[in-house]
Amino acid sequence: MMKRLVLVFAACLLIAGVAHAELTVDFFSQGTGNMVADVGNVIYGGQIVGGDLAPGIWYIDIDDTGWPVDPGPRWDYLWTTFYIYSPGTPSVWTATFDAPLLASRPVLYIEHTGVGSMSGVADMRFQVTDWDDDGVLDPDECDGDGLTGIVIIIEDGTGDYADQCGDGTYQGGYTRDCETWDDFVQFQWSIDLYECGMATEPASWGAIKSLYNQ
Repeated sequence: MMKRLVLVFAACLLIAGVAHAELTVDFFSQGTGNMVADVGNVIYGGQIVGGDLAPGIWYIDIDDTGWPVDPGPRWDYLWTTFYIYSPGTPSVWTATFDAPLLASRPVLYIEHTGVGSMSGVADMRFQVTDWDDDGVLDPDECDGDGLTGIVIIIEDGTGDYADQCGDGTYQGGYTRDCETWDDFVQFQWSIDLYECGMATEPASWGAIKSLYNQ
């Protein structure tokens, strides 16, 4: 399974490089999520509140297979497994939630109300700033920071996006309740879309979709 996911990601990036965007959609979203309390169903999602795809909804579904269930051990596992410390001015921890540290890649779903939907994969990259550069997460450092990610749209849409593939990014931030681990997220997306048949490499989006769904 992991090998297939790696192949899908590589093929998507290759095709994204040879196809040119027919349409770029920029939009704003907000939502919630909780990696500690939401066991077995870690979903960050909410509303699209502005831009080209408003109104609408979005979610990113994170596979938490193998994570501890109890909150204390679960957070300890997330902190030691995903967060990497980078000394600097200031120093930061960065956690990237994606394969191979996850059992499968996070699944992305975006719906433009009354127009159509698109889906694919997306990673989530949380940043925590170590403001005093001591290498220790202090209580006043856990309550939020930057959040970014990379998006790949697979040919699996509906409506106006039925034949669309694409790639893009999102960037913004999150605020966290350090007692409940509830996150509020908000960010801006920019996704380049094009007809899946525009790719000129031998690998087709149909083949990629087949691998992705297995």
